[in-house]
Amino acid sequence: MKAPLRDTIPTIILTGFLGAGKTTWLNRLLQEGVPDNSLVVVNDFGKINIDASLIAYQDDKIVRLNNGCVCCTLGGSMAEKLAEISRMQPAPGALYMEVSGVANAGRVADMVRVSARLRLQDIWCFVDVSQAQRYSEDSQVNTVWRQQIQSATQLVLNRYADRECLPTALETVLKTSEAVLHYDTHTAADEIAFSAPITPTPLQAGGWHSCTLESRHPIVLSALLECLEEWATVLYRVKGRLIDEQDGKAYVLHYTGGQCRLTPCDPPPAMTQLVLIASSERALQIIQQQMKKASTMQ
Repeated sequence: MKAPLRDTIPTIILTGFLGAGKTTWLNRLLQEGVPDNSLVVVNDFGKINIDASLIAYQDDKIVRLNNGCVCCTLGGSMAEKLAEISRMQPAPGALYMEVSGVANAGRVADMVRVSARLRLQDIWCFVDVSQAQRYSEDSQVNTVWRQQIQSATQLVLNRYADRECLPTALETVLKTSEAVLHYDTHTAADEIAFSAPITPTPLQAGGWHSCTLESRHPIVLSALLECLEEWATVLYRVKGRLIDEQDGKAYVLHYTGGQCRLTPCDPPPAMTQLVLIASSERALQIIQQQMKKASTMQ
């Protein structure tokens, strides 16, 4: 027997490729106010759920899942968690699901649709316009990138200079989408941005690979940035919190598409934690070795 309408749980899915702005938007939404007793599910790709640690919300209302690749491969844990949430009494005021940047949001939505208690309200997809042409031409990325856009009911386009001049590749995909378009030019005032050219590296893509760098020592930020620039062609995402050995300041680091953004981290982290996602496992092994040699990380 289906739960009565008043007892259903409105469910909002946040999707978008790695570094597209999902966590930033979710934090702004939480600050503006959400229904009482809302839950936030964060499905990250990597050993450490960095995205969950960056969400400013009640810790006991954040559900962490750390195996977020293409969602047909994580069905067990995701389906079990959704079933558990659907049995909660009283019902959460709403459910916000930030899925991994390499997940197929359509499959997550199907899990919601088959629940008698969960009610799919919207699928918000975030698109980094500055990377649209690159992702559309990248055989490692383009399928999931297009799936995410086409599954959306609400599309947020960000990081673009002129809304009248979208990349041709993105315009083509948008013609197949019925989602409502939103334009977001928001940039934090205290954000420090670095941009590095993406130079060819003779490595072939071989699936998604992730590694974690952890240390209780500060990191030499300049050495890290040099390393990211060297491996830009195979690195899709780097995120985490660190303390720079040179200036002693704490930062949240976001890297994608050759662009690195640093924002102040308050309070400072107890340790440096960085999650790297790349198309080459070998590259990640070399990066780990380089960072140990070029910094204080042990």
